[in-house]
Amino acid sequence: MQITIKKAGAFTTLQDHGRFMHGHLGMPVSGFMDAEAAHLANKMVGNQPGQGLIEITWTGMSFDIDVDCSVAVAGAEFECWVNNKQVQTNQVIHLKQGDCFKMGQLQQGVRGYLAVAGGFAVTAVAGSQSTLTVADLGGYQGRALQAGDQLPLKQPHRVPDFNKPAWKKIQTPSILVVRAQPGPEISLFDPHTIKQAFGQAYHLTNDCNRQGFRLNSEPLKYPENFNMQSSGLLPGSLQVTPDGQTILAMIDAQTTGGYPRILVINQDQLHKLAQARPEQSIYFFVEV
Repeated sequence: MQITIKKAGAFTTLQDHGRFMHGHLGMPVSGFMDAEAAHLANKMVGNQPGQGLIEITWTGMSFDIDVDCSVAVAGAEFECWVNNKQVQTNQVIHLKQGDCFKMGQLQQGVRGYLAVAGGFAVTAVAGSQSTLTVADLGGYQGRALQAGDQLPLKQPHRVPDFNKPAWKKIQTPSILVVRAQPGPEISLFDPHTIKQAFGQAYHLTNDCNRQGFRLNSEPLKYPENFNMQSSGLLPGSLQVTPDGQTILAMIDAQTTGGYPRILVINQDQLHKLAQARPEQSIYFFVEV
């Protein structure tokens, strides 16, 4: 019982809720970039919220399946087909043995999630099926999926119909506002720089992946004579680099860093950033 990848897309990996309690070993949490979307896809097919599924980035994938099963897609909106017949992703999709499922043009968002009823029979590493490509660890052979890969299914089955709530449909806003907290090194910045940091727009550059997002904005004044030892780095930490630009640590980021952290995104807001597109305006609303 398996699915066979025909087209993998730009960057498609197996992810689950992530691996925790290993930061002291230098191992990132990893897991879903957009946890809310992943949980919804799993819910639609009756899986546990944190169960392993497929995360699809920017371009869609296609696969053949050799068993009757139900699947669901959430997060980024893609056009989808079963055997060249277009299907809607606002409901559970029922597949039969020998069917070909295909994702086409991306319409909204960046990252989509495809859950299979019963999940995948992939060995967990440090308690998680999540793929960490920078370490060749977890998921399917520690890498992004490729054409020809055969992913074993755990307990494939059909489930009752489930309609996705209309308000869960991804939209790409022109402005993205996320809540944050003052960072550990905020006291190193002068009041003008802090006010600037909390009030200006940041724009996502093309240099963005699961490890981190490089942002572009009016440069922030870097602290004078600054020198700090590397310290713990959480996903969502906004680090200021010596040129006054910023790097936002994401879910696969290293566990330590040496740049000052002016703010840290609330963990329940990270899912919003997973669907951000280059050049989109991002504002950080800091709760004080």
